[in-house]
Amino acid sequence: MRAERGFTLIESVMVIAITGVVIAIVAVFIAPATTAYFSSSARAQLGDEADTALRRIGRDLSRALPNSVRVSASALSVELIPVSGAARYATESGNPLKFGVVDAGFDIVGPPLTLSHASQQLAWYNLGAGTPDADAYTLSNVRTSTSAAGNASSVGITGAPLPNPLQAPPFRVYAIEPPVSYRCDLAAGTLTRYSGYGFNAVQPDPPSGGSSAVLARDVTACLFGYDPGAVAARYALVTLQISLSRRGETVSLYHAVHADNLP
Repeated sequence: MRAERGFTLIESVMVIAITGVVIAIVAVFIAPATTAYFSSSARAQLGDEADTALRRIGRDLSRALPNSVRVSASALSVELIPVSGAARYATESGNPLKFGVVDAGFDIVGPPLTLSHASQQLAWYNLGAGTPDADAYTLSNVRTSTSAAGNASSVGITGAPLPNPLQAPPFRVYAIEPPVSYRCDLAAGTLTRYSGYGFNAVQPDPPSGGSSAVLARDVTACLFGYDPGAVAARYALVTLQISLSRRGETVSLYHAVHADNLP
């Protein structure tokens, strides 16, 4: 009878040893490369999410009503009033805009004023918070259009007479939308965009009512800043900083946006 063949103990030990050496080589040369790949992929995704969120804020800031940007005391919320159209109003010829008295309408000089919808709100010579008769958040310099949506060369308005101090160069009228806020909630780790909550004399933090949409998650740090700059220059600087962290990886981005404050 033939003797049965099999693995000897020495052969088994050798196989285990060789396998251990192979695993060690894989761990030393391949595992770090794999880990680095996944870390790089996670950082790229975080960077893309943060960059997209900051660019969205910057896009809204670039079309904000002059002197309407304001940052909360916590520096975690920034608010602005979007502009959908702007034009110069007539001051002398044709049907000029009258100040200090009730006026039902006025002509536009040059390119027409774009109205995005009926009952569009219009603003004049906005100088910002705390300015009598020139703070759009209190609606002191805001009136409602009676013209239909579209490009208007003649605009109808309704409401109380416009204060005389609002008649000042460059004689522009702005078609505005309800305020928009961007707010970081570090406890929840989110950056959220709020809209449709209406005008408030004091900046809401957070806004109540309206609608909201989360722009970024896993937010671990956030800081908004606003420097109005020199009054003569009429240019402000808004700074945006945000950090996102996920799976041990953190990405921090800084973005600066110039805001035109020439009313």
